[in-house]
Amino acid sequence: MPDPEAPLFAYARALSGGKEDRLHAIALCGAFLLIAAVLFGTLSFRPF
Repeated sequence: MPDPEAPLFAYARALSGGKEDRLHAIALCGAFLLIAAVLFGTLSFRPF
């Protein structure tokens, strides 16, 4: 007998997968921004 709630679980899994992908993209962009800020900060610092 098929489970009537099975499509709901598939839909919930698809939604959580999209949120996970978005979170990974935000984390990746944040890491690149942090690296760029540190690199720019060290290049703009003139010790002499």
